[in-house]
Formats: sequence, structure tokens, C-alpha cells
Amino acid sequence: MALVWFLKGDLLGYRRIKRLPDTASRQKTYRLWIAKAAIAFVLPAIIGLALLGRLDALTDIPPEFDDLRTLLPSFEGDSRAFVLGMMGGGALAGLVIGAFLATRRNWRVLRPIGNVGSLLPRNRPEIANAAAMSIAAGISEELAFRLFLPLLIALVSGSAIVAFGISLALFGAMHRYQGWAGVIATTIVGALMAAVYLMTGSLWLAMLLHALIDLNALVVRPILAGAWRVSFSSASRS
Repeated sequence: MALVWFLKGDLLGYRRIKRLPDTASRQKTYRLWIAKAAIAFVLPAIIGLALLGRLDALTDIPPEFDDLRTLLPSFEGDSRAFVLGMMGGGALAGLVIGAFLATRRNWRVLRPIGNVGSLLPRNRPEIANAAAMSIAAGISEELAFRLFLPLLIALVSGSAIVAFGISLALFGAMHRYQGWAGVIATTIVGALMAAVYLMTGSLWLAMLLHALIDLNALVVRPILAGAWRVSFSSASRS
């Protein structure tokens, strides 16, 4: 029920923000998405884990996922630090390349995949709200789609493969408002996040990576591309 409610709100909210001309209403929509993510994803996950007596899963990967983890490389301990270093270096390199490409106006590579143009911030206050929404999405969606939902399905089906397959499909469907290109792209990202979680055993690492990806799309790229340079005087009057 929470997933259906959030998806319906996503579709309506995206249509609404496309029609909003004033920045105050757009900022309100960003904050509404953050609140809905907390209600639809975080609260059910925390309450559900508590009812199951599995709050330890927030720090220790559930053994129900072991049959899928055995099919993937394992990166824990010193290996996890290596993975973190590689991810950090990759993120830094991406920013440097993005900064270079942003100076080439004809380059279209900075455009995010999927129908998310209306979500891109237009001024500094909207950038702050978009950043908060990106961080909230990284935390709430990973908690719901990489831990709680797969755990529930694994407990019922007895298979982590089935659990993550269904969760991944639902994660992609939750981004239907972005169009089919966005659904495909977010499904691939979801698979990457699941692999990071299963290989490292760290949900927090998946949350961090997810938030960085969203920050890159909704904050860093618009800033680099100069999309935030709008008339602040007209925005403040709105």
C-alpha cells in the first residue's frame, strides 16, 4: 500500500512540478517528496524490522541473503576500504570530467537519463532542496528496497534471488514518472546498489553511493552546466 501510494504521488507530483512557475511552490514540492519518502519507506521499514525482531539487520546483513551473496565476490574488512577508495576516486574523476564537459555547450552528455528535466533546480534555494531530496532518497530507498522488502520476500519465498529480483523490479517501477528510459536506468542503478550491498555487507555504503548518484544528477550537473543561473530577482518576487 505504501509503494502504490508513493508511486501515485510521484506521478501526480511530477506532473504538478512541471506546471509550477514559482520557486516557492517548487521548493514545497521537493520537501513534500522528502516527507513522503519518510512515511512510505523509512517508517514501514523501521517498524517492520522492529516487529520482526531484526533491527540488527541495519548493521549486519541478514543471513537470508547468503544464497545470493555466494554468487558474488566478497569485499569486507580491508577489501571494503579498497572499494571505498575506488568509489571515491571514481566520483572525483567524474566531477573533473563533468566540469570539463560543462564548458562545452554542445555536449549533451550532462543531461540525465530519463524524463527528469522538470526536477532540476533553477536557483540556489531549489538546489538546497534538491540536495536534501537526493540524500533522503539515498537513505530511504536503500532501506526499503535493499533491506526491508528483500528480507520480507526472502522470509516468505526462502530465496534471496527471488527477493532481490522482485525488489529490483519494484524499484524500477517506482520511477515510472521518468519514462521508460528512466525506469531502465534506475533498474540498472538499483542492481548496482544491490551488488554493492551484498558484496560489502554494508547498507550504509549503498546509501552513500545512491545519494552521491542522485546529487550528481540533480545538483552537481545542473550547477556545472549553469542551469542554476536564473534571474534571482524574478525568482524572489515569485
